[in-house]
Amino acid sequence: MAEKKMTAIIEIGSSAISGAVGFKRVDGTLEVVAYAAEDAGEFVKNGVVRNIDKTAQSITNIINKLEGQLGAVISQVYVGLEGYTLHSTHQRVEREFEEETRVTAELIDQMTEECQNTQSPDKVIIRVIPQEYMVDSMTTTDPVGCNCKRIVGECLNLEARFTVMNNLRAGFDMADVEIADDLVTPLLLCEKVLTDNDRNLGCALVDMGAETTTVTIYKGGCLRFLSVIPMGSQLITSDLTTLGISIAEAEGIKRRFGLSVDKSDSSSYTTENGTVLPMKTIALAIRARFQEIISNVLNQLKVSGYADDKLSSGIVFTGGGVEMTGVEAYLQSQPHFPKFRLASFKDDSVEWNVEEKPMKAKRLVLATLLAAGNDDCVTIVERRPVEVDFGRQNEMETLSLFTDTGEDAQAERERKQREEEEKRRAEEEKKRKEAEEKKKEKPKKKGFFERLRDKAEMLIKEENE
Repeated sequence: MAEKKMTAIIEIGSSAISGAVGFKRVDGTLEVVAYAAEDAGEFVKNGVVRNIDKTAQSITNIINKLEGQLGAVISQVYVGLEGYTLHSTHQRVEREFEEETRVTAELIDQMTEECQNTQSPDKVIIRVIPQEYMVDSMTTTDPVGCNCKRIVGECLNLEARFTVMNNLRAGFDMADVEIADDLVTPLLLCEKVLTDNDRNLGCALVDMGAETTTVTIYKGGCLRFLSVIPMGSQLITSDLTTLGISIAEAEGIKRRFGLSVDKSDSSSYTTENGTVLPMKTIALAIRARFQEIISNVLNQLKVSGYADDKLSSGIVFTGGGVEMTGVEAYLQSQPHFPKFRLASFKDDSVEWNVEEKPMKAKRLVLATLLAAGNDDCVTIVERRPVEVDFGRQNEMETLSLFTDTGEDAQAERERKQREEEEKRRAEEEKKRKEAEEKKKEKPKKKGFFERLRDKAEMLIKEENE
């Protein structure tokens, strides 16, 4: 018998809820063995849960589909966090001492925890990301071991609206799905797409999805800014439907022609219902909306304070919205992007062993989330048949039916097997108790969803009082 442990993830995207299960091979590559997705409809908008009941039902459906493909039970899942309310804010934490004091790791943890515990009635902090520390008059990113009388820490908090995150948690609670941990999707995408050089020199990653566009900026090796714009390529599809085109056909036109539509006066397009439209009209609808999204991206770069020459590695575009035809040529024609590139990644490190694969941009997101999780969600036990070398039959041991004392030999063998099984279970129980004792000695920090649940319970208690 052989055990194969796997990771399971659920991603609440801007237009669909997706789930996948996979495992890491010995050579470091990832194999995805189950995938399922459902359209979010109106109950999830811009990556935000609006209807908890329908979201819970969709999560349940996806889990059932994944388990059906696996033939096993999923015990817990990792959840990818995004959505248009996700944004970054700066915070400063200070400590002063009467005499020179050595900075310890415990002190830095306390300062980070102070940021984490900042109370806000309508916001919740997902991550605290340390920036630099001012140790007396010296600036450093690694203050542990320095002596000082004053230390000031600059932190970047990733925040989201409390109601939005609480609705997400409630959806998983209602679906009775245990959450292993939360994964911040934009940060993991940056680790996957951007190089160390990009993050050090300064680079912005623009992820244009269906209903949201995320702008993430790195500089000096640290995250400096994150903002989610509630606009995506789905708006282009919606604009095309105003010309009397069905949603399915509009989506096809967007992907087929994109930004390279023939704008000559003589060219035209005949829709499925027989309407003849000038290609110039279609081109105007696509370009106008795409330009609006790009203008909002440029505004976020300006707001961040990292525009112009501060991004030496330029801007990297990714996501389904930039998979349209002609996007690269269009961006090259714009004076605002003197240095940019479309994201490229090797897909050979991931094998999708599933009947139906998602689109390229979605494959990148799901594979990135799977690679970040631990293989503690699914355990499949495979029974492997014992191979018999018939060429060595004469050397095989012949088991007798009776022992030397005349007792049943098979019963004796079964007794020994039971003893060995009991011994194995006793050893496993001993290891389990030792692991529990270690957990008691060093309590585990609460995860984001646990802190979210605590805050929800506290607010309910205060309201009742």
